[in-house]
Amino acid sequence: MDWLLKLDVDVFRLINENGSNPLFDKIMPFVSGNAFFYPAIVILGLLLICKGRSRGIICILMLAMTVGLCDGWICRLIKEVVARPRPFLTLNDVHVLIGKGGSFSMPSSHAANWFAATMVMAVYFRRSLWFMLSIACLVSYSRVYNGVHYPSDVLVGALVGAGFAAAVLWVIDSLWQFVGQKWFPLWWANMPSLIAAKIRAQPSEDEAEPVFAPRPFAKPSSFLSL
Repeated sequence: MDWLLKLDVDVFRLINENGSNPLFDKIMPFVSGNAFFYPAIVILGLLLICKGRSRGIICILMLAMTVGLCDGWICRLIKEVVARPRPFLTLNDVHVLIGKGGSFSMPSSHAANWFAATMVMAVYFRRSLWFMLSIACLVSYSRVYNGVHYPSDVLVGALVGAGFAAAVLWVIDSLWQFVGQKWFPLWWANMPSLIAAKIRAQPSEDEAEPVFAPRPFAKPSSFLSL
């Protein structure tokens, strides 16, 4: 166990101290948090709705649910239980570039939130995986570089966020299979899965079978033909 803690500190030193440079000193605080984040979220939400329609709306709802619960409940609970101090409180000569938060260090909420969002986006829009995954990794790296988290904090945060998002998606979709089919049969018939979030195509007028279609005449029996 001691060697794991030592490895964690050594990697932290490698990123935070040995890897520090003037360019990253300007970039990494911006990556961790900036004034453009919330306007970008609003624009992204509008794009998802315009492009994805029902899929985009469900994706936004799942994002709000998973990230909100992960940040406000799961990560906060783990932090209180583990109660690990942030590195600048226990180590000397830490290169701190952003405000020193008062909460505990394990796990990183930033990493958990971004990896949870990456998981949800990948389920509904597969092409977003590499874009979202790159941002999630960059944000996680910035938390260590800025001196507010150990590498193990962001690693655990990534696992917690992605795992929690996958669990929420599975539970909500399972509930929809039961509740939707029983209480909202018309909606469920059009969208049987919230993970797939694909509305079944309705048959056209030409393809639809008429309700009172005339039956073809039966061939006369042999004895009548006589």
